[in-house]
Amino acid sequence: MPSELMTTKGGDTVLKTNWIRLDNAAKIFPAATRRSDTQVFRIICELWSPVRPEVLCTALEETLEDFPLFRNVMKRGMFWYYLESSDLKPVVAEECHPPCSAIYDKNRKTLLFDVSYYNCRINLEVFHVLTDGTGAMHFMSTLVTKYISQLESIEEPQRSYDASHAQMSDDSFLTYTSGKIKHRTATENACQLRGQRYTENRLKLIDGIVSAVKVRAAAKQYGTTVTAFLCTCMLNAINETLTVRARRKPVVISVPVNLRNVFPSESARNFFGVILVPYKYSDAGLTNFEDVLAAVSGAIKRGIDPQKLSRSIDAFTSMERNIIARISPLPLKNIVMRVAYLLSRRRKVTATLSNIGIIQMPAEMEPHIKAFRLFSGTDTLQACICSFGDCMSIGFSSPFINSDIQRRFFRKLREMEIDVELTTNTIDEE
Repeated sequence: MPSELMTTKGGDTVLKTNWIRLDNAAKIFPAATRRSDTQVFRIICELWSPVRPEVLCTALEETLEDFPLFRNVMKRGMFWYYLESSDLKPVVAEECHPPCSAIYDKNRKTLLFDVSYYNCRINLEVFHVLTDGTGAMHFMSTLVTKYISQLESIEEPQRSYDASHAQMSDDSFLTYTSGKIKHRTATENACQLRGQRYTENRLKLIDGIVSAVKVRAAAKQYGTTVTAFLCTCMLNAINETLTVRARRKPVVISVPVNLRNVFPSESARNFFGVILVPYKYSDAGLTNFEDVLAAVSGAIKRGIDPQKLSRSIDAFTSMERNIIARISPLPLKNIVMRVAYLLSRRRKVTATLSNIGIIQMPAEMEPHIKAFRLFSGTDTLQACICSFGDCMSIGFSSPFINSDIQRRFFRKLREMEIDVELTTNTIDEE
């Protein structure tokens, strides 16, 4: 792998590498990437005024100086993929591609993120190999802060995220693994969503803007968290669309968890776990909101137990310590990992709900920002949640033409006197 010579302050010459291994969560994404599942997610910052591209270009160049991790490209080795630093410069352009389009191209040397704009929106799209939602949000908040500061000719305020370059590049999975090889517990297969899909692997995006205060108040009224509350709404919405036969299997929602909330880390790379939240309506015999919510709250509470999350970290790192996996050539690894991912994804998960929580911005920036939104590429159904001020965005992405689940989800919120403002991208086939 590539390296370069570097002279220290004392005059000694040492070997400096300009490559890093993929973190232990990222290793699955190259193998899992398909036309129908690009492993790309999008963060949108909507401003109150139209974006000026020349200012955005300058802000992006400065942001990359703070986040050198984002200058990396992905390369193929004999046994593993790896990230290599590059001198490529991103091109900021008006949005012209469908949301969450593929970014990585094995035949071209490309950066693993893309910045575009449209009217008042700044779009950041990221290939999941590079980072997770938290890491990307750190990058986005820095970019927006620099953009507004330059646009308004104000002094750039201090940001809450100020990690060193070494901290940003840390693989926190290796930091917190116990070194034990963990085997995943066998779980029942989940029911799967069916329906006619859009051609050319296009995604329908439906974004619901709601009052964050009202949603938190509703969750508090039920004695639970926002994530558990919205997960229950999603479970019930899915169940209402299922046939009697489909209800024989549990509805399973995959809920990503930010491990930085449990294990101290400043990494800007992937550092997350996943909780599977199942509910089998045919067995329970109880489908009222309170009963489902109690089961969901219990599953999430058990899932975020530090010991259980620690076992999840061990599971992520176990492949790297498996001698057979280590010596297997990359093409063979890709086949095995792709099959394992597809079997797990198609059999064990019905849909995904990801909540990255409250987005904090410097006070000087807040008057210029209307909202943040988050969407993810998917081959099934995914909801991504984030909030800024009192504006909570619940963004659904789906390859299915039918959007009955999304309508039922937002109808439930309206029944609880939570107003919803809906927007969607227009796709002709609907």
